[in-house]
Amino acid sequence: MGRRFARQVGLTAPASAEVAVVVSELATNLVRHAGAGGTVELWCEGDYLFIRSRDRGPGMTDPSRLFMGRGEGRPGPLPGESLGEGGAAVMRLTDGVHVSNREGGGLEVVARKRVILENRRHR
Repeated sequence: MGRRFARQVGLTAPASAEVAVVVSELATNLVRHAGAGGTVELWCEGDYLFIRSRDRGPGMTDPSRLFMGRGEGRPGPLPGESLGEGGAAVMRLTDGVHVSNREGGGLEVVARKRVILENRRHR
């Protein structure tokens, strides 16, 4: 879904693949952590493609931890655990991310990616 939408608005193939990874990571977080479900939305506004994830889960004590990744010195995942790198990947693959607890419960992640249109030759 993410790759197709990105291509439809004119992003290059590599940028579209990055959008697909971001959508996948955010959707995976919804399934693994939200419990009560959620949504992932994509839209364009100005020069940016936005990707927003919202859930009705428990939220996070410190939402900025979403971006930390495992880092050096942190132990690897146990069998069945996630790698813990999804938030860090979202940050690396976009041009800005904001994460916050939602009023009434849940978490909201809004990522933006600059729309750099693919140069297409007209034949």
